[in-house]
Amino acid sequence: MPEKTVTRSFRINESAFLALEEEAKKRNISLNTLVNQLFLSYANFDRYFQRFGMIKMSKFQFRKILKALPDNEIVELAREVAQNSSRTIILARYGTLSLTTILDYLNTLADYAYFVERSEVLSPGERRVITLMHSYGEKGSIFVNAYVKTLFELINKEPKLSSTENSVTIEV
Repeated sequence: MPEKTVTRSFRINESAFLALEEEAKKRNISLNTLVNQLFLSYANFDRYFQRFGMIKMSKFQFRKILKALPDNEIVELAREVAQNSSRTIILARYGTLSLTTILDYLNTLADYAYFVERSEVLSPGERRVITLMHSYGEKGSIFVNAYVKTLFELINKEPKLSSTENSVTIEV
C-alpha cells in the first residue's frame, strides 16, 4: 500500500532550487521525487545521526582507516559502534530493539548512509538471506561482520554469518 502524501508549499533559496533542479535532471527523475527523497533521508536518517555527533566520510577514507588497523582492533571498533551508537539510534528511532528494528536499521544504513548495498531473498526454508555488499575490502568485511554480529547479540540472536572480501551474508 503506498504511503499517504501531503501537499505543502515551501520557500527555498534560489541557488538551492537550481542545484536541486540540476540534480534531478542528472538523475532523470522529477524534482518532486528528488525533494521527497531528501526529506525521507532527513526524516529516517540524518536527524538521528546528527544528534549523536556522527560525521559523513568517504568510503575511500573509511577503507584507508581500516587498512591501518589490526584485525582485532577492527572487531573491537565494530562492536563498540554497534553496542553504543547504533543501539542508541535504534532505540531513539524505534523505541525498542528487535529483529524487525535491527533489520530496518540495516536498510537505513544502505538507503541513506550508503554504508553498504543490501540485497534480501527468502531461502527455500523461509529464512531471510541478507547480503550486505561493500567496497572496503577484506578488513571491511571484518568490520561489517563484527558489527552485524554485535547488533544481533543485542537481541540474543545468532544469525548464520559468512563473508567474502566485499560482502557479508546474514541468514535469519
